[in-house]
Amino acid sequence: MNTSVGIDIGSHSIKLIEFAKEGNQIALMAAGSVPTPPKALTSSVQADLEAVSVALKQLVKDTGTKSHEVNIALPESKVFTRVIEVPQLSARELTSAIKWEAEQYIPLPLDQVNVDFTVLRESKDTGTNKMEVLLVAAPKALMDKYLTILEMSGLTAIAAETEIIATSRAIARSIPNVRTVMVVSLGAQTTDIAILRSGILVFTRSVSAGGEAITRAISQNLDFTMTQGEEYKRTYGLQKDKLEGKIVNATKPIMDTIINEMKRAVAFYEEKYKDQHVETIMLSGGTARLPGMVVYIAESINVEVQMANPWIGIVRDKRFNVLSTEGPNFCIAVGLALRQ
Repeated sequence: MNTSVGIDIGSHSIKLIEFAKEGNQIALMAAGSVPTPPKALTSSVQADLEAVSVALKQLVKDTGTKSHEVNIALPESKVFTRVIEVPQLSARELTSAIKWEAEQYIPLPLDQVNVDFTVLRESKDTGTNKMEVLLVAAPKALMDKYLTILEMSGLTAIAAETEIIATSRAIARSIPNVRTVMVVSLGAQTTDIAILRSGILVFTRSVSAGGEAITRAISQNLDFTMTQGEEYKRTYGLQKDKLEGKIVNATKPIMDTIINEMKRAVAFYEEKYKDQHVETIMLSGGTARLPGMVVYIAESINVEVQMANPWIGIVRDKRFNVLSTEGPNFCIAVGLALRQ
């Protein structure tokens, strides 16, 4: 049986998904998550990397994952991603042209990064004489860290991509009838924003604000410990009618940063594609599940907002029913496991 594994090593938790594919049918075979050892991903110390590998090895064992060949995601904030326009070129011409393009957009010497690209739309599809290309550059040191963790876990990486690309794949297949969708992945440390047009990525950006910043703002504003701040955040979220609105007011500066970036993304897209409008915003990531988050963003941006559900169209055994409400947390891992 052909199976495909996606592993999302996040700053707070490690998520794993394994799918079996037969024809057009996709069935969930294994799923699970474990906490990521504290600060382990920001460290290069061998002991910290080993701690992640021990947790990952246990997750693979506990979930009964069959394949040890896996797809992984790299954090958006550490990878350079850009949709660029170049004249219509042959595959060979584009390969050599990308180097010059990369030098313009990537703030690191090219010998320190792994550069990859994919053609999103040819010039005949853009209606101009230019093609749209997704340019991605990952620092070699970052790749080495993730590959070391996998190697110590007895796993082999067969592909690596950014978190927002994986998330977008999971979400695009769950809403095939929406032409233009904004994907907002609200993580612990960052919020990643993408816009998909007919399922194709046309815009991506990462903002250094997420769940941890919201917890910090609540803690500082209400003179709580971080643990108390986290509890209040999870209990009351962004519900304006709770605690006289004190929690919402405390989080406002962080949410303003996120909302303003989302508004900029919408404005950029609608200026570039004048006949198009963002129809729906799909939220993913652990922070998306805070009480009141969907309503708060919908009222701030005046666009329909939904919680992502990557399980649509996936066959699941009853034992996986517990995951029904966990969709936003598993979008990255699902998207990775869906890779062809």
